Amino acid sequence: MSGTTTRRGLLAAGLAAPLVAQAADEPWPTRPVRVLMPFGAGGSMDIVARALAPGVSALLGQPVVVENRSGGTGTVAMGALLAAPADGYSVMFTGSSIATIWMLMRGLPFTLDAFAPLSLLTIGPTVICVPRQLGPTTLAEFIAAARARPGQWSFGSSGIGTSVHLGGELLKMAAGLDMTHVPYRSTPQIMSDMLEGRIQMSVLGETDARPFLQTGQLRGLAVAFPERLPGFPDIPTTAELGYPAVRASNNFGLMARAGTPAAVQARLTEAWRAAVRQPEVVRRFAELGLIVVGSSAEEFGRAVREDMAHYREVIRVAEVRLD
Repeated sequence: MSGTTTRRGLLAAGLAAPLVAQAADEPWPTRPVRVLMPFGAGGSMDIVARALAPGVSALLGQPVVVENRSGGTGTVAMGALLAAPADGYSVMFTGSSIATIWMLMRGLPFTLDAFAPLSLLTIGPTVICVPRQLGPTTLAEFIAAARARPGQWSFGSSGIGTSVHLGGELLKMAAGLDMTHVPYRSTPQIMSDMLEGRIQMSVLGETDARPFLQTGQLRGLAVAFPERLPGFPDIPTTAELGYPAVRASNNFGLMARAGTPAAVQARLTEAWRAAVRQPEVVRRFAELGLIVVGSSAEEFGRAVREDMAHYREVIRVAEVRLD
């Protein structure tokens, strides 16, 4: 999570906040709930949504159907949500780009105010990774080697303006590096090119990096997150290494249309928070490198604003644009 809120604080807040009771005079829902997925099937966000859907369905008493509406860095799903009635029967999963898309694309036909945050469900910490054969064993060694080769090294990400792209740009800016960004359509392509030596670095979600770190094919130089990872306690954080501003995470949450009745928003928030905090879900997601939060709507809105503030300067300095 970028901003000042740490994993421990968010998790405590999510677990401590009382669930909102269902309004007795609201029969909602009486039909299936559609969950719009901004990215393709099989990605980590899609996996999270589909893992939670059965639990949410049981709590709501209606089917919960995940519908992939990928494209435009999430804007296709946003448009689909805003084309649906503000009745809670259509909701949208979000990633970290919900905080940055407004700064990356000019002329969007809607603003963040068109959406109502419901809950920040999970946080996915990231790790600055290099192929083991590259040589550097520490972040300081990598920075020194990259500085000695201005313009010759590159780093990959899963797309322009994603949190992992901006994490790489934050490292470039903080360490004074001249590296080229290479956007990819999928994380497996990044892995292939790193292992083949075609790119030298990537900021990867722990979920994606974990098997390659475990086999030794990749080396984790730093965790771009406020705390060390339980699965890799020997990898220091960027803050410990003198780069506290280099933070990036893949955060998954849920939003509805603004104007959705308050009682319906409360019911949705209650159901998704309860589903994600089931002990077996927490264990499963931990194995994927995801931290369960299950925040309140207010906490999620505050987290999005913190992310906007965190990424605004690097987007400006690196001139990151999608249009």
